[in-house]
Amino acid sequence: MMQTKTLQAFWRRKIIGHIKGFLKQGLSSKELALSIALGVTLGTIPMLGVTTVLCALAAILLRLNLPVIQFASYLVYPLQILLLAPFYYMGRLFSNAQQNISIDVIRSMLTENTYKEAMSMLLDSTIYAVFAWLLISPILLALIYATLKPVLVRINSRSSRLKFKRR
Repeated sequence: MMQTKTLQAFWRRKIIGHIKGFLKQGLSSKELALSIALGVTLGTIPMLGVTTVLCALAAILLRLNLPVIQFASYLVYPLQILLLAPFYYMGRLFSNAQQNISIDVIRSMLTENTYKEAMSMLLDSTIYAVFAWLLISPILLALIYATLKPVLVRINSRSSRLKFKRR
């Protein structure tokens, strides 16, 4: 019971509070929803260490709010780690690879094969995992955007109503 209240307080203060702050800065609900959806989607790519650059490029190219995209990307970092195995598995299905990538397999590749061969096999697996992510990411982006937009419109209208009542 206490953990639930603590988690709710954290969610309201850290997540909802930041989102309300972004809305107060003049971002439209549509722009904020797209920025968050893009940050979450790019934040789940099965390649560690590239999300910051991808989010920055997306923000520049699409003229979206960079701090919002980065915030969403950093928020889903634990999800990125959790989704590595499923994306690698799906990539293995696409490539018809016989061997599943695991820590033991990587260790044996490094001891039995040359370092170059092991890295080549790992790179191939990562490319297939990214291919699997590319197939899923447009659906994820659309679902997150479609879910967030009406919620943010409601939060924005509540915040503006409260502003007018206070005056």
